[in-house]
Amino acid sequence: MKGQHEVYVRNRRKVAFRFTLKRNITVVRGNSGTGKTTLYDMIAAHMRNNAGDAVNLTCDKPCVALTDHDWQHQLSGFHDSIVFVDEGAGYLSSEDFASAVRYSDNYYVLFTRVPLHQLPYSVDEIYHIKTSGKYHTLVPAYRQRRGLVYGVSSRSRAPYAILLTEDSKSGLQFFEARLSREGVACLTSSGRSGIYKWLKEHAGQRVFVVADGAAFGPEAKRVLALQEQHPQSIRICLPESFEWLLMKSGVLHDAHVEEVLEDPARFIEPSEYSSWEQFFTTLLRQRTQGTPFEYDKQKLSDAWTVEHNADKVMGAIAHGNVR
Repeated sequence: MKGQHEVYVRNRRKVAFRFTLKRNITVVRGNSGTGKTTLYDMIAAHMRNNAGDAVNLTCDKPCVALTDHDWQHQLSGFHDSIVFVDEGAGYLSSEDFASAVRYSDNYYVLFTRVPLHQLPYSVDEIYHIKTSGKYHTLVPAYRQRRGLVYGVSSRSRAPYAILLTEDSKSGLQFFEARLSREGVACLTSSGRSGIYKWLKEHAGQRVFVVADGAAFGPEAKRVLALQEQHPQSIRICLPESFEWLLMKSGVLHDAHVEEVLEDPARFIEPSEYSSWEQFFTTLLRQRTQGTPFEYDKQKLSDAWTVEHNADKVMGAIAHGNVR
């Protein structure tokens, strides 16, 4: 399944939900009473096709509800569908469920109040339900404040002493080459799960964090909450991925890359890529093969760190050259 898909569902009491799904994993958060179970129950009622439930649903793809009973067998029968999973499902945080979701040809809407660390979902696809009377929609839990920066706005214009990235390979190499001459120490957390621990252990240090937004969803709640507690010292920057950032900079002058970045959902098949980060890495490798910019995650080509090219990449962060 590719692309964006709009879902509209309404019951006999005229309670209605309308929203658009953009990726293979959408996470819906919120406290009890915010509408999560209502939406799930409406999808389940429509799937039962019971006239007494009187639920109308409009979507270009089948919408189905996964139940607790023998969920693996049930899920094996769903293809090219939008699968809704309630937060009460005991398997939601399991590795078995994560394995079933990865490389599936379905889209998933997961209702949960806790991070799902087994799954690589985007910070941009975490939502709350917004209600106006009987009409409901999904609104992003996190919004970009300026360019690629998330969370609270900085209260200080003082320069950052440290750039922290989850990348320990090509991304770290790029930032070291570009920022070392400015006296900024570039460090790695060796993975997205290490960012929170590093920030807690180095409280008070002025740090600019760069991580892959396409898979940062499980870490977003605690890391962005920490930023809110320390707005003067922590900034969080979440491009889709480092590879996405290189392509978004415009250095390549590649019309196909520009077309893909305009609407990635049209091109990304989740049965082939478990996250958008994987897709962007493959795309960059394919489009730069045999050129001076040939991409290798282990060793970054010097062409990317030439000053005018590196400045374009940094400009994609500084000037909000996004989406």
